[in-house]
Amino acid sequence: MSYNDFIANSNTAFAGGQHSLALDYANKAIKESPKEAIGYICAGKASMALSKLDNAVKNFEKAVEIEPKSGSTYFLLGYAQAMANKTAQALQSLTRAVENNCSDDIKAQIYKIMSLINTEKGDYENALVNLSQSEKFGGVDYELLQERAACYGRLNDYQQMLFTLNQMKLLQPVKYIAYSLAFNLFMKLGIYDEAEAELKRAEEFAKLDMTYYNDKLAFAANSYPDKKDAESVAKKLQAALAVINDSLQKGKPTAEDVFELYMRAAQIYVTVENPKFALSILDAAFDPVSAFNDGFSIYPQSDEKEANKNDIPQGLTPEEEEAIMQEKWDNGEFDDIRDKIDEALMEAEAMTDDPEELAEEIHKFLTPVDAIPAEKEEKEDTKYTLSEEFKMTEAQSDMRNTIYISAYEATKDYDSMLSKAQELQSSKSIANQYSGIYYELKAGKYTNKENWEKKYKERISFWTKRMIENPTDFVSASFRIRSYIDIGEYEKAEQLCECMPAEVKEPLMIEINKARSGGGDNVDSH
Repeated sequence: MSYNDFIANSNTAFAGGQHSLALDYANKAIKESPKEAIGYICAGKASMALSKLDNAVKNFEKAVEIEPKSGSTYFLLGYAQAMANKTAQALQSLTRAVENNCSDDIKAQIYKIMSLINTEKGDYENALVNLSQSEKFGGVDYELLQERAACYGRLNDYQQMLFTLNQMKLLQPVKYIAYSLAFNLFMKLGIYDEAEAELKRAEEFAKLDMTYYNDKLAFAANSYPDKKDAESVAKKLQAALAVINDSLQKGKPTAEDVFELYMRAAQIYVTVENPKFALSILDAAFDPVSAFNDGFSIYPQSDEKEANKNDIPQGLTPEEEEAIMQEKWDNGEFDDIRDKIDEALMEAEAMTDDPEELAEEIHKFLTPVDAIPAEKEEKEDTKYTLSEEFKMTEAQSDMRNTIYISAYEATKDYDSMLSKAQELQSSKSIANQYSGIYYELKAGKYTNKENWEKKYKERISFWTKRMIENPTDFVSASFRIRSYIDIGEYEKAEQLCECMPAEVKEPLMIEINKARSGGGDNVDSH
């Protein structure tokens, strides 16, 4: 087989995705003609595709030695060096590519790569300059606009950021990413009415995905944070549940998404003091694929019945149904239909006195039932289902156990609470281990276990030593404070709390004051 055959076969294999074979043929071409650059270029490209970056760099370096005036080859070398995190060498090679009259398309890619290098170094102003150069040689590009918007965001130039995001929306209005970036900017700035308006714009124009539903959930949970009264918080939580339900019903979630949404819903039900249903959701989350495909609802059945309370109950006699319909009519629930019928009568009577013609005219204003196609069996085939396997990660298991503990604590199922706390202690996360230890102590307090207070003090000593070893160990400090609260040493809890960062201090002070006023946990008598 000749050199040209090896090169042709390498190119064909590369185009067909057979990258190992492409590299093999390229190496044979190099062996046949070691002074020809094209063999090294083919070997470099195949190595890049196989993530053999060092090998790619070596091959491209050899190619530029043979063809030192080839701008396109310098570009390939610079690109490989950039991918291999050899930034200084990459910049030199890309500069050589520009100096050696590479094509405008390659120049566009070079400036784009240079802008990414600038961004990694936090040099956003020069990144913007290089993005402009890339656009000059390659034209308007959606990814360029996205990178530019990110740079303006880093520079806190929000007007230019929004201007760029609007360009993205004009270029590809069905892509949700620009709406999402604008939404998150408005949320960051606390401009909640515009954040909500951005979601509505997306609903009108964009192809919605799970990112949209996550943004909508963030809006439901975090908008207008100054309103912290019980009624406002309850409304937020109900709104969040509605979005979670929409996400599951309309968002085509992955198994990972379903698990995450179940966790959020379970936490909400713990917060709104419905821990029993939270436990049902946590049980369903063990196998989110089956639960989702079986139609598991994040709403309790009583809530579903409440939502459908205007429907006629099934199994009634015709006389009972007629009585219910008459009551609805008398209550004005069908005023819209009645108005349409009155309008139809007035128009029809002006045209004819014939009863059949009159009935025909009235019928035009109502939706004919026989025009609605009957539900077909194959409709089940179009229902969105999950076919992927779900394997719970340790972090997900820890999250689930943590919510389990809260739910069991609320239902006073202290044996189950203890079991989940002990499971949590086997976590690889130190914070979760400490959490499991703390809730084992708490379960002992609830059940009035022998020496429960002594065990608290032993653990307080342990966490104190950890704080001496690492003064920034706020995890140990927070569990030490909660332990002081549980054994009634509120002054010590307050003193330590004063040393904590503001964002940690506030919720802990609320716990201290609640416990001191008698609103804390009471030990069950056994």
